[in-house]
Amino acid sequence: MSGIRYILFISFLLLTVYGRSHANVFRSGEDERSAAIATIHQLWQQGDRILGKTQPLAADCENAKRISQEMATLSRRFNYDQGLGLSKQLMSAALRHNKQGNEATVYAMEAVDLLSKAGTEKQKADAFIELAGCYSNADTDLPMKISLYEKGAHLYHQIGDKVREAALLEMIGDLYQLKKDYTTALSRLQQSLALYQSAGFKRLQGVYALIGTVYNEQNNFVEGLRYNMLAVHTGEKVKDTSQLMATVYQRLGMSYHSINYTRQALEYYKKALLLAYQLNDSAAVQNYQLNIAELFIKTGQYKESIDTLNIAVSYRPITEADDLSYLYRQYLRLYLALHDYHKANSYYQKILQLHNSDRISEYERTGCSAYISLYLVETGHFREAATYLNELATQQISSVQGNAMLERLRYRTDSALGDLTAAIGHFQQYKTLSDSLNSLAQTRQLGQLQLQFETEEKDKDILLLTQKSQLQASSLEKEIMIRYLIIGGILILIVFLILVYTRYRSKKRTNIKLESQQHEINEQNETLKALLDEKEWLLKEIHHRVKNNLQIIISLLNTQSQYLNNEDALAAIRNSQQRMYSMSLIHQRLYQTENLGKIDMNWYIPEMITYIRDSLDTNAHISFKVDSDHVALDVVEAVPLGLILNEAVSNALKYAFPNQSKGNIGISFKAIPDGNCFLSISDNGVGIPEGKNIAESASLGMSLMQGLSLQLDGTFTLSDNHPGVSITVAFRCKEFISNENIHTHT
Repeated sequence: MSGIRYILFISFLLLTVYGRSHANVFRSGEDERSAAIATIHQLWQQGDRILGKTQPLAADCENAKRISQEMATLSRRFNYDQGLGLSKQLMSAALRHNKQGNEATVYAMEAVDLLSKAGTEKQKADAFIELAGCYSNADTDLPMKISLYEKGAHLYHQIGDKVREAALLEMIGDLYQLKKDYTTALSRLQQSLALYQSAGFKRLQGVYALIGTVYNEQNNFVEGLRYNMLAVHTGEKVKDTSQLMATVYQRLGMSYHSINYTRQALEYYKKALLLAYQLNDSAAVQNYQLNIAELFIKTGQYKESIDTLNIAVSYRPITEADDLSYLYRQYLRLYLALHDYHKANSYYQKILQLHNSDRISEYERTGCSAYISLYLVETGHFREAATYLNELATQQISSVQGNAMLERLRYRTDSALGDLTAAIGHFQQYKTLSDSLNSLAQTRQLGQLQLQFETEEKDKDILLLTQKSQLQASSLEKEIMIRYLIIGGILILIVFLILVYTRYRSKKRTNIKLESQQHEINEQNETLKALLDEKEWLLKEIHHRVKNNLQIIISLLNTQSQYLNNEDALAAIRNSQQRMYSMSLIHQRLYQTENLGKIDMNWYIPEMITYIRDSLDTNAHISFKVDSDHVALDVVEAVPLGLILNEAVSNALKYAFPNQSKGNIGISFKAIPDGNCFLSISDNGVGIPEGKNIAESASLGMSLMQGLSLQLDGTFTLSDNHPGVSITVAFRCKEFISNENIHTHT
């Protein structure tokens, strides 16, 4: 039975150990996975910060790709789908910023798929936003882009993040504006504004500017101008200096441009341009230069317009075909206005080449046709112009200004070709459209004046009400102030009188009390001084008597030694005499000096060495070298240290130099700033015999030195120097006298 119990007991122990080891392995695995997940999210934040710059560089994109790959590796290793989804999203953003749209879309779709299953609601929303960013603003991409942003906004609505939901609705409104669905655009933008305001968000300039743009597109110029002015006012109030503020300035400038308020338009264009320069945004700088150039065309400043266009082109190369089409048309228009047909012809050829290619959009192709017609009419090539004008007649042109230009060109072409009936019809159409444009400009100007008048009237009313309120408040404040001053003055006077009387009484009592206390203190000081003097004399007397008693004992031992013939007994008596002398020397020093509690080691060590040298008669063959710092030790430290010194030096004299051989004994006492002291006694004698461990010897001298070292809370070390022996005692001393070294040679 006992054997079975033993086997069961062993089995139980093995199962316990096995279970614990598996638990430790499982816990270790969980800890490693948690650490990996934390690392993945740190990498995600790092990558997000890198790409969060205004204009990430190619190096930033490559760095973000590397971080994405690290995230993906860790996520796959620990089967962490959320981390893998975030890595795909980061890779998509890096590729998108690096103009690799197709590859970015693939990664963004994978991120949406992974985070829809494993991500938080916010992460899902961000994945939809990243995927939306991979689509362009082309007509074919807009529906998908809007749909993805709508999904993101819905998710932000579910988690109650009003600011992010509002930001997405603002973007959606902007996209509907590009789609020319102005009603839906305005609805989304108003929703965005309401959400921003309910969240207490102050930076509303962006949404105000977009609302103003939509109203302008709806030909509601007054509301458009109102919101654009609101955008500028809000942006300046919150001290916005971002690219958004530059866009806000540009849009207000365009509003003034449309009603021929060229001074105000130029002012805001220049503000936008200055911000773009400060932000080093080359694309924006070029865009605003083009706005200013177009404004100069309207005011007839053709040479200034050409100079501005040249600056815009030199600041940043234009490579997009649609942008080149716009630029060439502006140059053509300007050189025709200046009658410089040679230069105009070079741009006509460039426009013709773009028109006949498939590089430009249909919108730009229509513009090219119009300006080709303009050049042909201005240079007298009316039949070729008629071909392009007939082509344009089949196209729908929404711009009133564009239609007016074409009707004028048709009128001139038909007149030149002799078709007077058609020419009159086109001239009438041109006048109608021209009058419409003038009427629209006048209406907008009146609207602007009305808005300005309403604003000024409102400001006047507010100013009058404010002034009236301020006057009433000022009058009331003065009356209250006078009343409070009178009451306060009386109260202060009463309090002052009470304080003066109280201080007088208190000072009088205090002076009496202080005089009494001073008398008591003086008496106590005299008593304490007498007691202190008495204590000092008593201490000196004690030290003197202790020293005398030790001297008596030494004398008695000396007398006793005269009756002894045994060498061991005589040696023991001499050792005891030396030990007592080391203690008596301390007490002698204490009653001879004013400092009753401290022994200066630079005095004590040479005195002690002199005594030992004389008592053992070593003048002839042993040389002593003493190197001691100025250190004051308490009696409780000096006595054991003196005994150790006596034992160590005596042992060296007895055993280190047999047969009266010559040698050196060095005594060093050092103190370092951290409070540690070191006593070292070394000789160059015969050293420790081989095979003998002196440190473990049971001799009285060795035991005494080791015990005294422990009494000092120090360490005792004995070393064989080959030749010679060194003894070191290390302990903490309590007080330094000075840092000067004393070097004594005997």
